[in-house]
Amino acid sequence: MSEAAELYLRAISLAKSFAANFIELAAQLRKLQELYPDRYQDFLKASGIGKRKAYYLVSIDKTFEKLPVPKLELSKLGWTKLTVLQPHATENNIQEIVTYAKAHTAEELKQYLKGKDAMSKERSILMYFSSDDYNKLVQTLVKHGAVKSGNALVHKEKALMKMVELCSTAA
Repeated sequence: MSEAAELYLRAISLAKSFAANFIELAAQLRKLQELYPDRYQDFLKASGIGKRKAYYLVSIDKTFEKLPVPKLELSKLGWTKLTVLQPHATENNIQEIVTYAKAHTAEELKQYLKGKDAMSKERSILMYFSSDDYNKLVQTLVKHGAVKSGNALVHKEKALMKMVELCSTAA
């Protein structure tokens, strides 16, 4: 069996139990991507692992394979936190940021890496809207101070709170 086929089959096998094997899968995907791009594309089609997740896994391997952190420790952090750490990790700060990551959520870690205080008191809400309702919401948020930035909205929380204040004072 060729090396490409072996790497591909190993990656497919690892993907079946992603949570337990993501560190090893990241290394296999990186090899596939670098050495056998066609087989990497085959993996993406066959595995159920999306392009974005595969990209993050490859990035995780590129960053952490050269840093002095045991693979078991990285595995315990989870791929989400490693994705957050990856752009910031250096030999100089790796122990500090890994220690912080162990004790905090991924969202708190994002804030810490931006130099902000952890948002332990803040809460988030996930909502689903029809296309029409979503468009109405976006238009209203923009009227109250949110700013469109590509497909995203900036300052949407402040705009929403302005709307809440208006409703509170009107009632």
